[in-house]
Amino acid sequence: MLNRRTPILTVIALLLGSVALSAQTAPKYGHMNLGNLLEMLPDTKKANDALKVFADSLTTVDDTLTSAFQKAITEYQAAYQGGMLTPVQAQTRELELQQQQEAIQKFEQEAQQMVASKREELLKPILDSIDKAIKAVATTNQYKMIFDTSSGAMLFAEDTEDVTDLVKKQLGIL
Repeated sequence: MLNRRTPILTVIALLLGSVALSAQTAPKYGHMNLGNLLEMLPDTKKANDALKVFADSLTTVDDTLTSAFQKAITEYQAAYQGGMLTPVQAQTRELELQQQQEAIQKFEQEAQQMVASKREELLKPILDSIDKAIKAVATTNQYKMIFDTSSGAMLFAEDTEDVTDLVKKQLGIL
């Protein structure tokens, strides 16, 4: 009778062992909201403040250029309507005003690019620090993947753990 049970017990033991083994080796997934974490960091506020100062300085330059352009238009219109310009002078002045307007538009486009570049420059060390902390948390806690729910890429997160607190702890802000 013992001989008959031995194969059955062996099969049961193997099945239980494989279930336990598969439960131990199941991949571990986590999620966090990177956008919220980024907003919480004091360095982000400093970066945003520095970016605002930079953007405001460019806005001041743009305002100065625009005011000078508007003044030039007003002066041109007064001279033209007053009959103080010959047709050649009027045409030359219109061309100068058009070039001035194009220069302002070019500056505005470049200013937008400069602000975007400055933002990347200011946020890079912060994002690098967060990336390092996320990798440390993932390695320490054996996560296979950590998803960022702030990007909208996460469609289902029921079986994941929110690791934001672990990353904040790693960054020293918890």
